[in-house]
Order: sequence, then C-alpha cells, then structure tokens
Amino acid sequence: MKRINSKGFTLVEVLASITILGILMAVAVGSVIIYLENSRKQGVETIASTSYDGAVMYLMENNILLNPGDSIEISIETLYDNQFIDRPSDPYQTSALCTGSVTVTNVTTSATTGLEDYKYEVHVDCSADNDLDQTYPKE
Repeated sequence: MKRINSKGFTLVEVLASITILGILMAVAVGSVIIYLENSRKQGVETIASTSYDGAVMYLMENNILLNPGDSIEISIETLYDNQFIDRPSDPYQTSALCTGSVTVTNVTTSATTGLEDYKYEVHVDCSADNDLDQTYPKE
C-alpha cells in the first residue's frame, strides 16, 4: 500500500486557527474603538484648557480688568486669530475647526481684584454634538 504525502494542514486545523484569529481581532478592534473615543474626548478637553489659558493671556496682553459683576466673552476664533492658542482642530473631523467661547466674569465684590478672582466658563463646540462646557478654576 502506498503512503499519502501528509504535508500541510488539515481542514480542522485551518478552521481552528481562523476561529482563534477572529476572536483575537474582535477583542483588538473593540479596544481600539474605545481608545479612539477616549482620545477624542481628551482632545476636546485640551482645547477647553488651552482656551482658558489663552483667555488669561488675552486679558493680560490687552490690560483688561473687569469691575465686580462684569463679564466679557472672547471667542475661540479670536484667541486663535491673535495667536493666543494653537489651531483648535476638531478631533472628530480633522478638516474642521472647533468653535466656542470663553466667558470671563469677575465674581468678587471687592474693588481690588486680579485675574485669580475671575471665573472662566469655556464652551467648546465640535462636530457631531461633541460639545464641552468647563468652568475654571476647577473647584
């Protein structure tokens, strides 16, 4: 009787390998999607934080002091145009820009105030309803 050449894999071995690879891919794709979503949220938070820093620099550069109870609104576009912040690229749609504003309010009742007495309310508006409202200083 002649022996059959048994080089190669059987159908069962190939199917088992494909099944294992499929399971590994499903886990990997899920992890990557979660990672991307978290990094996009952090991108919007970074835009809010840099807008706050830019608003502080804008007030100092332009010597703006607010009376108690007064407020001023500075758009993110103004901060970018005057080079107080970097380009606020939308993390969800890279060809677009995030918009929004920083509202600065003097919350003290004292006649002598400084920038640390101000409340900064940052609103960032990115694509697909990915907005963020943040208040600084954080409590």
